[in-house]
Amino acid sequence: MEDADDMVLIKAYTAGNERAFEVLYRRYRKQLYGYLYNLMSGNASEADEVFEETWIKVIDKLPSYRDQGKFSAWLFRVARNIFIDTVRRNKRSALPLETGDLPDVPDWSRRPERELEDRETAAVIAEALDQLPADQKEVFLLRQQELSFKEIAEIQACPVNTVLGRMHYAVRNLKKLLTGKVN
Repeated sequence: MEDADDMVLIKAYTAGNERAFEVLYRRYRKQLYGYLYNLMSGNASEADEVFEETWIKVIDKLPSYRDQGKFSAWLFRVARNIFIDTVRRNKRSALPLETGDLPDVPDWSRRPERELEDRETAAVIAEALDQLPADQKEVFLLRQQELSFKEIAEIQACPVNTVLGRMHYAVRNLKKLLTGKVN
């Protein structure tokens, strides 16, 4: 069952096989959570909320899911819509970074100075990402989750060329923002 394609798993789940859904969930949970966590500027509690709402909605809508593309694109589109609703509901255009959400667990197998450099670099990159326009940031984050430009176009409901342009500008803007800040 682990090797079954998404549509086979969806059909099995809608026929009553709960294990099929577990396979789908395990297949996409890390990608989806990473996307949401980064989209929400590292706000873990908001990412958790949207992550849970997404899977609840997916469970609810799977019986009516029609194979019109990749399941992952549909899943990320559902998550994106819930994210947008959350932002609207909270009446803010950007979610703040809450540094206290995740415990800071050091990796003692690494040298402390390298750990510090990595954290500083990650903070600079996160700050630069937060300065990008929302559509560019989202394209960049979705590409980090290894989605194709076609899948991203489906998620953002726009032409592939628009997505390619957003990625081009995101990379260009990140280079400008990071020049001289990261070694």
